[in-house]
Amino acid sequence: HHRLLSSSLIAQPDATGVMKRGHHAIRLLLLLSSSSPSSSLTLGRVRALRALGERSIQFARDGHYDRAEALQRRVLNGMQKHGHPDIATALNNLADTCYLQGALEEAERLQRELWSFQRERLGDGHPQTLKVMGILLPVTLTAQGRFAEAMGLCSEAGSQMDEHLGEMHPHTIAAAALREVLAAHVQGTFEAAPRHP
Repeated sequence: HHRLLSSSLIAQPDATGVMKRGHHAIRLLLLLSSSSPSSSLTLGRVRALRALGERSIQFARDGHYDRAEALQRRVLNGMQKHGHPDIATALNNLADTCYLQGALEEAERLQRELWSFQRERLGDGHPQTLKVMGILLPVTLTAQGRFAEAMGLCSEAGSQMDEHLGEMHPHTIAAAALREVLAAHVQGTFEAAPRHP
């Protein structure tokens, strides 16, 4: 992530809980991200969109998912309009926020769009492409109870990870651990770990 605005500009809540400077900064960024008379995506607009993306992540971390989603959709639309490579980051951030809100079908749709974008831009064997295919998307499918589908996707990605990334790559290890959990679900032998009081 790029740190484009000082922490004094995007302020934390004051004693009354009001984010005065933060709101002014967001309004300014929204203006900058959409006000260029040119049809091209200027450096200033890219910086403004990235800063909005960073702010949206903070909103999500703070549990303000509606605000996060609104900003992330604005960022994604801006990046898609001009075919900017940061589309991938914008799709991923929005998918994460939808997942956290329980909007699993929308999260899946965005992850599939991300997967397609990464395949076209980076190729099938790229670590980021394989991460979406073998980890992110299967986790979302699992949350929907679609264990067999998640298992098939994760297994296919695991074979490609072994070939392209090697057995010791973090993505390969994570996908292997996920496959074990999914296999137990598919076989009906999964037992959730006991919750600690």
